[in-house]
Amino acid sequence: MSDKRNDIPGHGPEGLIRRRDFVSGLPLALALGASSMARAAVRPPLPRPAHVVVVGGGIIGVTIAWHLARRAVRVTVLDPTPGQGCTQGAFAMLIAGQPEGGSEEFNALYVRAVADWRRFQAETGNVLPIQWGGTVNWAAPGDRADTMAADWRRLVSWGVGAEAIAAGDVARLCPGALPGEFGAGYFMPDQGAVDIDGVMTVLQAQAVRAGVEFRRMSVVDLPRGEDGRATIMTEHGPIVADHVILAAGAGTTALASRLGAHIPLDLVSGTLAHSKPMEPVLHRVLNGPLGSIKQNPNGTIVTGLDYAPGASGTDISEAYGRKLFAIAARTVPALKDAVLDKMTLGYVPIPAEGRMPIVGPLAPAPNVYVAAMMSGVTMAPLMARMIAAEVVDGIRVDMLAPYRPDRFNPQWNA
Repeated sequence: MSDKRNDIPGHGPEGLIRRRDFVSGLPLALALGASSMARAAVRPPLPRPAHVVVVGGGIIGVTIAWHLARRAVRVTVLDPTPGQGCTQGAFAMLIAGQPEGGSEEFNALYVRAVADWRRFQAETGNVLPIQWGGTVNWAAPGDRADTMAADWRRLVSWGVGAEAIAAGDVARLCPGALPGEFGAGYFMPDQGAVDIDGVMTVLQAQAVRAGVEFRRMSVVDLPRGEDGRATIMTEHGPIVADHVILAAGAGTTALASRLGAHIPLDLVSGTLAHSKPMEPVLHRVLNGPLGSIKQNPNGTIVTGLDYAPGASGTDISEAYGRKLFAIAARTVPALKDAVLDKMTLGYVPIPAEGRMPIVGPLAPAPNVYVAAMMSGVTMAPLMARMIAAEVVDGIRVDMLAPYRPDRFNPQWNA
């Protein structure tokens, strides 16, 4: 009888990672690097879970499921509309810098997360639709340019690959682009972007072939479990599992509150315009005064204003979509021929107090684990790898120490 786990590229019987391999901590060292392994600690582990339920079928949840299936864990993903929550509205840029208001340690997490996408790309068989041309960032003269220049200095001081650019460099890096008024800018060659729909299609298919079960249903309650197990109440009845991972995006706060946990998330909405496929126009992501623009490997153009003047966080009308492409064409004139295909509305869950991830078990129910963060597309492969190590092996990953849910729940340490 064939082993479904073999359907995850690179993990046939001869390459399958087994539990006994983790006695020495080698797989975690491979995942995080030797220096991080030296700082990892083993906590008194829960029994190795035979069945894990992941609540949430977005990029975070599906990537976690992919990694758990690779570890020979039975996985069930619960989501009424997999991939259609926060994920479907993501611009899906791989961000290797988070300097504004963040620490060097936090920024290093982003750098590492982007690097892990290259590893993940290989692990999935080099079939993920990723653009690795880097990002070109610039601002018009004024406060935004001053902030961008300060961000560049901070990134460089942290050793991040960020190259200062002048107005003429925009057209050099992106032939045909018009920078307009230019105040400051920088190029980040190690960044990229993904076609999020294409990535989700690949990951869901690989996960299913590896044995992951996707069930289209809503979770209505998360009562405390008994005998070391957890019971998830769905609209169709209870499901019992050894471990539950809450990766429900905007829904995580309400579910965690059922267990007495405070997981504070602010929701920010945004809309994007997507074109029908075009001939190649861009091989890099543009983040300029008139919004963000990228071209997916399949030829579709995606653009949005983010926080630029005139941006709407909720308008998904055809008229607004045409407006977005008209604005984008002022930066890339070739986009005057873009034909609107669809609009998407997405919500970004932003953790309170510094926007840092909230990742880890909940003290009232140690077999319930939270995975909530912004920049979910960027973070997914690295976070999923570390979360799988914590859940399956009882490894407490030191890199995740600043991001535990305990920081919002001081009563757990009283």
